[in-house]
Amino acid sequence: MQSGLTFVDGCVVVFYFSFVALVAFYVSGGQRTTRDYFLGGRSLPWWAAAFSIIATETSAVTLLGTPRKAYQGDWSFLQMVCGFVLGRLFLALFFVQAFYRAEYITVYGLLERSFGGMARTVAAVLFLVGRVLGSGVRLYAGCLALEAATGIRIELAICLLGAFGTLYTLVGGIRAVVWTDILLGLTFMAGGVASALYIASALPGGLQSLLSSPELGAKIAILRPGVDLARDDTLLAGLAGGFVLTLATHGTDQDVVQRMLTCRDSRSGSLSVLGSAVMILPLMTLYLAVGTLLYFFYKSSSPAYELPRNLDHLFPVFVARELPRGFAGFVLAGLLAATVSSFTSVLNALASTVVSDFYLPLERRLGRRSTESQLLGVSRGATLALGAVLIAVAVGCIGGNANILDVALKTLNYFYGALLGAFLLAIFTRRGSAGSVTAGMVLSVPAVLVFQLQEYLVKPEAAPDAVRSLILRLPEAVQHAVREHVPPLAWPYWIIVGTAVTLAVGSLGRRGSVERP
Repeated sequence: MQSGLTFVDGCVVVFYFSFVALVAFYVSGGQRTTRDYFLGGRSLPWWAAAFSIIATETSAVTLLGTPRKAYQGDWSFLQMVCGFVLGRLFLALFFVQAFYRAEYITVYGLLERSFGGMARTVAAVLFLVGRVLGSGVRLYAGCLALEAATGIRIELAICLLGAFGTLYTLVGGIRAVVWTDILLGLTFMAGGVASALYIASALPGGLQSLLSSPELGAKIAILRPGVDLARDDTLLAGLAGGFVLTLATHGTDQDVVQRMLTCRDSRSGSLSVLGSAVMILPLMTLYLAVGTLLYFFYKSSSPAYELPRNLDHLFPVFVARELPRGFAGFVLAGLLAATVSSFTSVLNALASTVVSDFYLPLERRLGRRSTESQLLGVSRGATLALGAVLIAVAVGCIGGNANILDVALKTLNYFYGALLGAFLLAIFTRRGSAGSVTAGMVLSVPAVLVFQLQEYLVKPEAAPDAVRSLILRLPEAVQHAVREHVPPLAWPYWIIVGTAVTLAVGSLGRRGSVERP
């Protein structure tokens, strides 16, 4: 056992990210138009987009929270991952073609075509707010790993990682993001495999002792049948929640859909989604296996290790203490790679939404028209500003003891049900008017947030410090009403509630002669 990361490990991390920056600069090419900056000229192969989808959604949240789930429990999270796979199959069959029927930089143009400009604006606002919150949590998670492994103050870690990701997104645009995503994704996959093999070899008695353990069956159990809406680990919660959440995050989120739109045509876009479906299940299984191996490693260690107070630190602390010199630096680079990948991806998507869904419509109303070089400057300015906002949100996430994976997934539930309901109305029905769809999206958000408020009032220690202080300032009458009258509902069902509200309210209107996409 070593006391922590060594100079050699630090050199490995610095060399790795210097190489990533060089690759980003090399592949970026000339960024002459916003189409180049945000869509890569729609010239990228489907397999590259598929890797980018995986790298985008797999942040340090996944690489810290998934092992923690297996360490504290079992593999029931795979029920939700199966829901993720089913959702991607549905998207490839029904959603992707709708996105390619018209030339949109962002998918929210589809809502304008169906319901008018107000629906597009509201959807874009919900995406921006939801993605900023979710990506702030992701950046915070990556910096948890850096803090645990090196002892660096988490505030400084957030600023360093955030600044690095912002600068190379600023230079390279989506082309640099996608191609470096492949490198970053391969790194954290290789780091997971190498870590699992090392932990297995370090177990007393080796892998054979693990396979003969009477506890192993319970630790790798997957299926939990039953219908308890207050539990998030049942088969129903996993399949239903995972399916609907994937429809929302991969079908209405510009961050992910943007990868599909970089492909040449709808067939390639569909293949990119299907490729990510093939990769997601073994990847999540790998990091659950890491968590299970860590459980048996720490259980059999003599003398016993002092576990970190925050179990999200479990994997990075093991990396820093146990892995050989140089190897520890490579695995930590993989953890940080996942953070940088998801951060750069969302930055480009957020900037494309600001430009396409706010700046350009404002120009049209004012009767102005910017040149492509001017729009490119606005796009880069938006990227820089949003990078600063994400860093600030990540700092606000400090505190709370809930599993960081659960925290990140819950934040996606707040706004994405509203978006999914609107897209389902646009693609599959002729129901919905500008007023009804907009009202449905707006009402969907508080319908979901009330369940999060109920949970934080019951378990205030799970909330980040900044959120906890706000909640405790609510009038006592409001806190009492929520505790007494809002039933506990597991978070995988929240997005179903949000989607249902938007569908119900939105379907009260009718489009009339508006062209269906």
